[in-house]
Amino acid sequence: MRCESGNPCIMGCNRIENGYNFAYDCSTDTDIKLCFFDRDTLELKEEIPLKKRMGTVYSVCVCDDNIERMLYCYKADDEYIVDPYAKAVTGCEVFGVEQENTLHLSPVKLESFNWEGDVPLHLPYNDCVFYKLNVRGFTKSRSSKVKAKGTFRGIVEKIPYLKELGITTLEFMPAYEFDEAYRFPQFIDSSEYLRYGVIKGSIYNNTVTKKAEKLNCWGYTKAFYYAPKASYSIPAEDNISEKAGKYNDYTTEFKNMVKCLHNNGIEVVMEFFFDGVKTAYILECVRYWVREYHIDGVHLYCDEHSLNVLAADPQLADTKIITVGWNSDRGTYKHMASCNNDAQNTIRRYLKGDEDMLRPFINMAGANPYNAAVINYVASNNGFTLYDLVSYDRKHNELNGENNRDGENYNFSWNCGEEGSTRKLKVRQLRIKQIKNALVMVILSQGTPLILAGDEFMNTQQGNNNPYCIDSELSWVNWRTSNDSMQILEWTKKLIGLRKKYGILHSRENLSLSDSKSLGYPDMSYHGSNAWYADMENYCRQIGIMYCNSYADDKSRSLIYIAYNMHWEKHNLALPKVEGSSFKIIAATNDGQDKAFIDKEARSVCVPERSIAILVAEYQEKKKARIIKKRY
Repeated sequence: MRCESGNPCIMGCNRIENGYNFAYDCSTDTDIKLCFFDRDTLELKEEIPLKKRMGTVYSVCVCDDNIERMLYCYKADDEYIVDPYAKAVTGCEVFGVEQENTLHLSPVKLESFNWEGDVPLHLPYNDCVFYKLNVRGFTKSRSSKVKAKGTFRGIVEKIPYLKELGITTLEFMPAYEFDEAYRFPQFIDSSEYLRYGVIKGSIYNNTVTKKAEKLNCWGYTKAFYYAPKASYSIPAEDNISEKAGKYNDYTTEFKNMVKCLHNNGIEVVMEFFFDGVKTAYILECVRYWVREYHIDGVHLYCDEHSLNVLAADPQLADTKIITVGWNSDRGTYKHMASCNNDAQNTIRRYLKGDEDMLRPFINMAGANPYNAAVINYVASNNGFTLYDLVSYDRKHNELNGENNRDGENYNFSWNCGEEGSTRKLKVRQLRIKQIKNALVMVILSQGTPLILAGDEFMNTQQGNNNPYCIDSELSWVNWRTSNDSMQILEWTKKLIGLRKKYGILHSRENLSLSDSKSLGYPDMSYHGSNAWYADMENYCRQIGIMYCNSYADDKSRSLIYIAYNMHWEKHNLALPKVEGSSFKIIAATNDGQDKAFIDKEARSVCVPERSIAILVAEYQEKKKARIIKKRY
């Protein structure tokens, strides 16, 4: 092979004018070699010694197109090492299993893919409904009824379901090549060896003397961040079947999934856990995924400096960048979003009737900053599912093997009268009502709603609020439905439909208490026992929030009134006078004998205990508008 001096500024393996440039960072003084292997037989074909070109970077340019069909890795002191910038990694085809003497390699060149004009969708946050899932757990269960279980292709099979539900954006838990089986000692520190029962052996051929006693199924750990996860794809299985030894480019399955989702109006957002990773690596990695895989956004866990760099990067100016919180103006567009437990904890505490939670709740319901979006959720992977939130008072993580010490201790949950599963009708009915209440608070608040996969049909993890190491039906989404779960599914569809129908429920800016359009009604107002005045004492748990849809849709004359009552007693909430019309209830979380009803004479709505009613009225525009100031 003919070689030239490489460019140390282009890390990894990349095509350049003269051939393929390889650059590898090694801070220790050692002999570094670039090794090439036959793609089909895995026979070692060439070893090229590398020299330092700049700082601690070794690089070389290989001017031979024949290497395009080869696999490669680096070798340091007779130990093979996978390139941290590898675009794919062999030997990871089976989830959680490490074959003995496996040689992990990477392709020099990926297969070409026809995108057919596909581009990221760039949906504004206010129009989005997020849906968070673990790729494997989403369809791995037999109950999913998909052919390609636990894979990117399995998600494609679920597109009709996602569209019917009303989802616009999928957020994937880590779906890059994370080290769930602790097969790469270069990633493992001493504390992880102790925690996961791994005994370190020789790094040669990346083997360990003892396999991990439990897996890390979520992927919030170090990884080969440039490579999609091989075990999440069907083509990778060919590498361990009758074609064993032959490399099959599995990355095309991820690309095809993105293209299919985009064709159906659904975005893809990827979670990345960059623990201790340098800013330059993070920036190039995110750019790579946006450029090569057409993803629409990233949810990042990294240091603040890296976040600031990404937010200001012109190449990512229209890419969704989500993190714990943004505190000031950044970026060209409103492409950043804050995603944290603030909304979750507020909703949970208000839901179960904690004292003095009304003000935090209405602040959360109306929050939609001009400079960064807000992602609202009541359940995520890190905690109880929505069903478990109303079914368990405490966590049940015994199966994790850590004596129930792991996972969140403060869940703000309530079991509605009995711990765990039950046949008691009253307890089941209360749980269904509480789930419906929670979904209203998430989906009809101003921020962007996020639903955890399976919450829309009461998926349970049996009280485990941290099943990161469990790869079984317990942690996989259970698609079996019952009459109870079908109620929740239909309710979720209805709420998403209402959010999309009425623009004021997903406004692009913070709603104002002023009457700037002179429509006679403010865009957002609060009501208690008297119209236009909210009862905000610490013991109050009920409020009416009214929206004037004309602020989002000039042709609309709709008023939307959402009556919340999280008290264990029923309450009457006053209704404003509507010119030429009156309110009607279009949805309510209590559909039992004690239903919400409107008292026309008293001009109020009676809301049963622990329930919500959604009302709509059509109004006539007044000739002379009056500005109504609200006190709360």
